[in-house]
Order: sequence, then structure tokens, then C-alpha cells
Amino acid sequence: MIKKVISLALTAAVVAASVPMTTFGAISDLPNVEVVSIEDIPDILIGNYTDAKNATGTTAIICTNPDGAVGGVSVLGGSPATRETDLLDPTKTVQIVNAICLTGGSAFGLDAAGGIQQYLEEKGLGVPVGVTNVPIVPAAAIFDLARGEDASLGSKMVRPGVEEGYAAAKAAFDGEEWTDGNTGGGTGGGAGGMKGGLGTFCYKYGDLYVGAVVVLNSAGQVVDPETGHIIAGRIDKEKNQFIDREEMIVSTTEAPAYQNTNTTIACVITNATLTQSEANKLAEMAHDGYARAIEPTHTPSDGDCIFAMATGGASTSLSTWGQQSADMSLLGDLAVNAMERAIVSAAYHAQSAYGLEGAATLRAAGTTPSQPESKLNDSAIDDIILKDSLK
Repeated sequence: MIKKVISLALTAAVVAASVPMTTFGAISDLPNVEVVSIEDIPDILIGNYTDAKNATGTTAIICTNPDGAVGGVSVLGGSPATRETDLLDPTKTVQIVNAICLTGGSAFGLDAAGGIQQYLEEKGLGVPVGVTNVPIVPAAAIFDLARGEDASLGSKMVRPGVEEGYAAAKAAFDGEEWTDGNTGGGTGGGAGGMKGGLGTFCYKYGDLYVGAVVVLNSAGQVVDPETGHIIAGRIDKEKNQFIDREEMIVSTTEAPAYQNTNTTIACVITNATLTQSEANKLAEMAHDGYARAIEPTHTPSDGDCIFAMATGGASTSLSTWGQQSADMSLLGDLAVNAMERAIVSAAYHAQSAYGLEGAATLRAAGTTPSQPESKLNDSAIDDIILKDSLK
């Protein structure tokens, strides 16, 4: 798959060039932990519809097992655009999902989930209700309406709908190749003033897979947690230097100027065997990946949402106060790390578009902004604290 080729090439580039911002994270150095393609997860297909001209698109994450996947969700942002999240409450009757839709188009784009439903119904997937099967497709959307050639058309602008969702689902089953960056639901995404996009990452631990798919459209800057360096954010054009958003917030007397146009949406995917309560907990834990890689996150203007899909087949076990359950500590650790790396990948692979500069384009041109002093000092301070603690 092209996804794995890109991952391996990126690994080789890191080793050859010693570029710290593209490392995969220390967890991948642990015994028995492998970095694999998100498409290696059993029973999972991913397809995209990309409209580069109009800066929008849709990503379909599909479980091909007729029994579906156990689903969960956690919404921590202040301005979400979502569909079918109530159904993922463990007290509700239906416990499975057949697909997750991550889409552009703001609340209008939620119609794309209907197209995924239509395609899956034709494939015979969904909850059997006698006369047909009803595919369960929760969805979340980012705000990308202000970008693309159609942004000035108001009610006539292009937004993902049934046809686009259908195309994304078909692309998944057709095995169409795709890459991280300006793809699918992330086509019109931003990242703290630069270009965001679609990002993926996946770990394999024995027979257990835990991965993340993210559509990055954050108000906050994106940092690589391994280095603390900014990958995407606001730039001081005169100095060609990143502006530390967090430093700016605490050092100014003016309120932060956020627009209500940001959201990062994602899905954690695993082949672990989970209950719906555990799937919801996994989605909640994965938000720590947002907190590690986006500064700040979960703001009032973000609609941050994470879904979870557990396809089953791999068992983990942990005893807590005499009660047996899935090993949520292990799953959560892998999910958080996969989420942060997926966010980093989305920003790292983003190409300049729609008036937003992309990290990949700047890197290719040799014009990547320098780091602000605050970010460089963080590393020095950490070293001092570590040395003091070892005395």
C-alpha cells in the first residue's frame, strides 16, 4: 500500500537526516511495538473523496465485518458538528457502528454520512431490520466553508453531501490509494494559521492494532511532542519565525482572537475486544493526544470530537480491584501516542493551499520558519530540571 511506503520512506529520512520533528515517538522503540499502516488493521477500509478546487472532502472509515464494530465517542470541543453521537451512549440499544464519517462542509457536510450509508446498504452491511439493513454511520464535520474557489457563493457553495459520501465509501472498497495531507475530510483543514489536513498513524503490539485517523483544523498551533517544536502555526513574516501561540496568549492583555471556524475530529481504531463503555473511555483517553500536539486545544471555537471503533478479535485483560476488563491502560497509551503522531503527520504532510502555507511546501523550499526563543528555551529548562532531579 502507498501508505506503508510513505511511512517507511519517512523513517529512512529521519535516520539519514536526523530530523527530530519527524520521529515516530519513543513508544515505537519499545520491544514488540511496530509502526504499521492504518490500513493493516483487520476488517478496516478507508476511502476519501477530495475536492481540492473547493477545499473540502470526506473520509470514510468502514468496518467490513457484517457484525460491525463497537463504537464510542468523546466530544470535548465547544462547537461540535456531529451526527449519531447519542447512539454511542452505552445505555442505548444499538451497540455497533458500521462506519465513521469525518467530513468537511461544517454541519452541511454531515449529509455525506447518508452517502456512506447508501453504499453500505447496497453491500448488505448494517443492522438488520427485516426489510433491509440500516448502516450505522456516526459523523463529525470541520468548518472549511471559508476556503476554496466557491467560498464567496454563500448558499450555492459546494459542500460534501450524499454523492460525496458515496464516492468516499466506494473509494475504500475499490482500494484507491491516498496519502496524508490535503486529502479527504482534511482537504480544507487549517492548523493554527497554516495548512492542516488528514493524518494517520498506527501501532501493532503482538496481534493488537491501535491506530488513529485525524482531520486537523485546529485553532491552536501544532507541535511535535518529541521535540516541543512548532510544526504549523502563526509566522512572523519579517523574521520567518514561528510565533508561540501560548506565549502570546499569556503575555498580552487582549483576549485571544479566535474565529468560530476550527475543529479537530478523529477516530481511534483498534481490533481489541471492547464493550461500548470501554470504547467510549478509549475515545476520551485519546484526547490526551490532542493536548500533547495542539497548543491550546479544546477551545470554545473548537468542536473537538474523537470516535472509537473496536472491531474485536484481539483480547487484552487487566484486573482492577478484582474486576476483569480490557487493558485500558495499554490501549489508552497506544491510542494517545497514535493520536499525537497522526496530528503531527497531518501538519507535516500538508501542502500550501487556499492562502495557507503548508509545512511540506515550506520544507521542500527550504523556508521552514525558525523556532521562537520560548520553544528553544523549553528544552534547556527541561535539561536543567532533569539534571537537578538526578543529583
